[in-house]
Order: sequence, then C-alpha cells, then structure tokens
Amino acid sequence: MHDSSLSVRCGVRVAIEIVVDVVRLEEKLIIEAFREAGLDVTIVNLKNTPITWSDLSLDASIIRPISMYKAVYTASIRESTGIYTVNNSRSLLVSGDKILTLSVLKKVGIPFPETIIAFSGEAVLSASKIIDFPFVDKPPVGSWGRLVTLVRDIGTLKSIIEHREMMLSQSMKTHLIQRFIESDGKKDIRVLTIGDHVVGAVARIPNDGEWRSNVALGGKTEPYKLDEELEEIVLKTVKEVGGEFMAIDLFVSDGRYLVNEVNGVPEFKGFMKALKINVPKLLAKYVKDKLKK
Repeated sequence: MHDSSLSVRCGVRVAIEIVVDVVRLEEKLIIEAFREAGLDVTIVNLKNTPITWSDLSLDASIIRPISMYKAVYTASIRESTGIYTVNNSRSLLVSGDKILTLSVLKKVGIPFPETIIAFSGEAVLSASKIIDFPFVDKPPVGSWGRLVTLVRDIGTLKSIIEHREMMLSQSMKTHLIQRFIESDGKKDIRVLTIGDHVVGAVARIPNDGEWRSNVALGGKTEPYKLDEELEEIVLKTVKEVGGEFMAIDLFVSDGRYLVNEVNGVPEFKGFMKALKINVPKLLAKYVKDKLKK
C-alpha cells in the first residue's frame, strides 16, 4: 500500500526519475521499491531519451547508468537545474575513475594496494621492474572485471600493451599496475552504504578457475561480520568520495583492510541474497526522508 502522506509535499506529488542505460535486476527492484513507497516514478532510458538543461518538475534523480560518463554527465545536468541527485556528479566521477579514487584515498591516508600508473607501453615495462610478477593490470575506467588481467610474465604483459595501444581512448591506454593481493581466504569484501550508514558487508568468493570475485563473473557471496576498523575505513572513504549510495570493495591482507575500488552505481543482487536485506526499500526510505527535510 502506498503511503500518500509521504509522497505529497504541500499538496504536490513527489516526482522521482530513475535514469538507466541498461535495466538490470537492480534497476527493476529500485523502480518497484520507489513506486511501492508511493512516489511518482519516471524511467529515463538514455538509449532512447535525450537529456537537456530544461527545467523539470522533478524532486530527485536516481542515477543508475552503467556507463560512468553517462552517469556523470546526466547527474551534472540535473544538478545544474537544482535537482537532487543520488549519486552526485563528483562522487560518480571520483568513484568511476580508479586513479581519481586512489588519489582521494591517498590524500586522507586510507590504505590501498601498491599501485603504479603508466601512460605508455614503455612506462608499463618500467613499472614491471618495480612491482614483481604476478601483478594486476587494469584501465582506470571499467566495471565487471573487464580488461582486468592477472599478469604472470613478460610475454603476457607485452600482449596486453599491444592490445591496449590499439584502443583510441587514452583512458584505455592508461594502465594501473597494482600489486596482486592474495586476500585472506581468497575472497574480498564488499560493503554497501546509504548516507552515512553501513548497510552490511559480504565476502565475495571467486568462481572455480577464476581469480576475480565479481558476482558478474560468477563469484559467490556470503555474510561478512563488520568490525570497527572496517566500518571506520568504509565511512571515511564514503565521506571523501562524497556519495550517498555506495559500494566499497576491499581486500584483507595479513589482517589489514585495503580499499580496492569504490562503486557509485552499485550492484547488490549478491549482497541481498547473502544478507536478506531489502536494499531498494532502504534507498527509497532514505531518499524520501531527505526530500522531507
């Protein structure tokens, strides 16, 4: 049943748009949760809908494109017309670019794996003399583990360089050379936050024959018990990145947490399955409460 008292402000319905480019399970659940909360929901699919700077009768825009650039640009346009966005454009930009993410973390002393940035094949070869094989090579922008490679030898590295040099985008020609972390228990940790609240944490375990733990690649999830150190690192990360609905991925190395990546358009189906927490319902409540203030 809809709670009409929460969906009306001064006699006007609260209007929410949910911006997508691909409608995944997460987007379907978010749409359903916001409608069940009694909010007027419009779906904007960037595949067939252009975006303008026109003034709209919108109270909030939930930014859910998979493409980092589409997400950042749409949030920026909406913010310029006074619309509240989740997440905001700065947090989407910082979390969507791994170099920007690590730079923000470094500034405030949040630990992350040793990483070198190389802008050319020659620089990549020089980096390989600083961080020993095996190491991880990945571009600064991307999700689902795409173009993320565990490099075990110089032959593989040269093939990666050759492949990436053929790409037109400088982003794809840029390499993050990162020390490979054999995370304790061969799993990493994903923590989900809404506002300044930690919703919960799961351990992500790689599928057989796969070293990456992404759920999109078949990784499994199980509940992970939050502790004070983990919660402190996560909330400090979220504060610096500036998002309101975030996922923080961490390694555990020798009992120490290292932040790996931050996601400003988080997937959460594996999280929900492991913890039995209705994430979209919590997000809808959070946004409604923000709009009432």
